[in-house]
Amino acid sequence: MDQTQWTPVSTHALELGEGLRHTPGGARWVDLVNGELYAWAPGDSAPVLTHRLAEPLGFAEEDPTGRLIGAAGTGVVELLADGRSVPLAGTGLDPARYRVNDGSFAPDGSLWFGTMVHDGSDPDGAVWRWDPAGSAVEQLRSGIPIPNGPLFLPDGRSVLVSDTEAGRILKTTTADPGAAEVFAQVSDGNPDGMSVDAKGRIWSAVWGASRLDVYGGDGRLLASVPVPVRQPTSVLVLGDQVLVTSAASGLSDPGPLDGYTITAPLSAVLP
Repeated sequence: MDQTQWTPVSTHALELGEGLRHTPGGARWVDLVNGELYAWAPGDSAPVLTHRLAEPLGFAEEDPTGRLIGAAGTGVVELLADGRSVPLAGTGLDPARYRVNDGSFAPDGSLWFGTMVHDGSDPDGAVWRWDPAGSAVEQLRSGIPIPNGPLFLPDGRSVLVSDTEAGRILKTTTADPGAAEVFAQVSDGNPDGMSVDAKGRIWSAVWGASRLDVYGGDGRLLASVPVPVRQPTSVLVLGDQVLVTSAASGLSDPGPLDGYTITAPLSAVLP
């Protein structure tokens, strides 16, 4: 596609833009390492910074009751309308070594989220589940150095998790998250955040490859879409638009849109 179709939504580059999620009128995303949460709706002149935490913020999403919940630091918080955050549950991990990454609400109302090492020490990542009813946090699986997702598929049972460092997307189930098969093996880049559109297509941002991969529900690659950012991190189809977050982190010579949240017409991205 014509790369000029992509235009910036954000007003400045983020260090680690991540975690695109639907809102009732638009979308929100985070600057993960800086603990910032942004909200935006089509037609807005610029996104609004709604929260700034003193710890990493992996994503934020409304739970089934309407509370805004986020994975922050090494656990789970509620984000209040006045900008404050209230701790809800923790993993017990040392925040000097670990931080949260991506996550999502499961069909049963529980929150699944990932953790990873951020101090340069040996990789150690895991996927966790928080049960709001009992406030307990349990580790579902380890051995994934950098987990992204999970993405719950429309069948209500299947779950995708990006094993980002290994360059693959795993498929598991809500009933047995400890067992997994390879949904997709990714070449030239590392799969990051994912979303599913109204047609059941799975969109994956490919870190380091300046592209989005689009899959069918069976793991078949339907399309690869170039984007004008080197490190796309998450992707969301919002009506007739596609939104993509990106990261400027680690780039010695960032391009003009690296670190920005960008958008393009869906019809131009995937006719």
